[in-house]
Amino acid sequence: MDIETVRKGQTYCPWAILRDSLSVLPIILPTLLGLTLSQLLCHRLSQRSLCRFLLEFLLIALPTVCSNTVTSSYNNHYCILVSTLIALLLLRCGTWREAAATHVYEVGKKPPAITLLRAASYICTGCVILAVDFRAFPIAWRKSREYGAALMDIGIGMFVMSMGVVSQRAQNLADIRRVLKVVFPLLLLGLARTVVITLINYQQDEHEYGKHLNAFFTLGLTKLLASLCSLLARSDKQLLPLSLAILVLHELLLQQGLSAYVMSPGNRDNFLSANREGLSALPGCTSLYLLSAWGGRWYKAMDKLNYGQFLIKLRKMLLVTAAAWLLVFASVFPCGIARVTFNAGYVLWLFGIGTLLLLLCSFLFELCLMSPTEKLTPLPTLVETINLNGLTYFMICNFLTGLVNLTLNPGERSSGECVAILMFYMLLSMGMVYVLFRKGIRIA
Repeated sequence: MDIETVRKGQTYCPWAILRDSLSVLPIILPTLLGLTLSQLLCHRLSQRSLCRFLLEFLLIALPTVCSNTVTSSYNNHYCILVSTLIALLLLRCGTWREAAATHVYEVGKKPPAITLLRAASYICTGCVILAVDFRAFPIAWRKSREYGAALMDIGIGMFVMSMGVVSQRAQNLADIRRVLKVVFPLLLLGLARTVVITLINYQQDEHEYGKHLNAFFTLGLTKLLASLCSLLARSDKQLLPLSLAILVLHELLLQQGLSAYVMSPGNRDNFLSANREGLSALPGCTSLYLLSAWGGRWYKAMDKLNYGQFLIKLRKMLLVTAAAWLLVFASVFPCGIARVTFNAGYVLWLFGIGTLLLLLCSFLFELCLMSPTEKLTPLPTLVETINLNGLTYFMICNFLTGLVNLTLNPGERSSGECVAILMFYMLLSMGMVYVLFRKGIRIA
């Protein structure tokens, strides 16, 4: 069967969706474990060293590529093996135990955990948007047209979270004008992508965002709408009830027939019907953005913490993560998880994944990887590289993905060719932003 014609449509089965929502985690973890391992093994090398960049690339990109393709059946084994290796290296090092009494944890201005979470999202998404076109990519992980909780369903939601968690609450019209400077380029990129794929007749699944909309439009409109909604909040704490209120109203509309209309094979004879998927998802996107903004502001509420205060913060994060997942389990049965509509189950699922990854990043990089005797470079080179030009990296990945699809027929490639093409693709996309990092150039 031609891989381009394979489309995943899943009926509403709560137990299957619940199982899938948990099975996504071992697919994401190899990237985070690679980041941790690279910091342990490469931290003594200069952050601008080409040798460090190449070593980190192998430790991070190779498991990310393989876990999404040829070794997908062994992800659990890989995670256990590498986690054990990391634990042994940390126990052998042991510097974090000595540092505990005197170390000051700076989590206010640019928390390493949030930076890591955003970089991991970019790396995973950059790999998967091309990997999905190969036969080695599991069919069960493709985007769901209706209800589902597969790997590909995470992508757009993680990007919305990545924007929201570092955002500032808009308080006046001057803030909105600053937001427009970010929104306009995203909308321009969305328009450019639509025009280009129309001109070259590039195949696009209309059930993702609609006939004319795409991820850039979704991100730009989400940031604009969320910024306008945040004017209603008088403090950062009010972002939580505001986001939940929007989510409840959105879910009520979906339950009243909007969800069935969006998922139906109806005609696309006007702009609204042609783009019903992307337009109907915007309230859910806005809710997730505001929820992430609240989480980011809560995490950065206190700038400097001692060891005891940091442990208290980790315990609170654990409680928030547990509460998020309990809400996911509770919402699956009445609502399901639907990326296409950004329903309540999907938003809570993404928030649960985000808080869990943030907790792991905090524990590993801010607690276990500190040293009282030597200055560790703050984060892996690839993390700093991608965060400096995250949007640029994503645009490069989109361009290279289209180029590969037009020239190399990925659906006909063997497993070996799949890994080779993906590794070269990852090296090229990361290498381009690494050159910008070396020169201190920030585009977007």
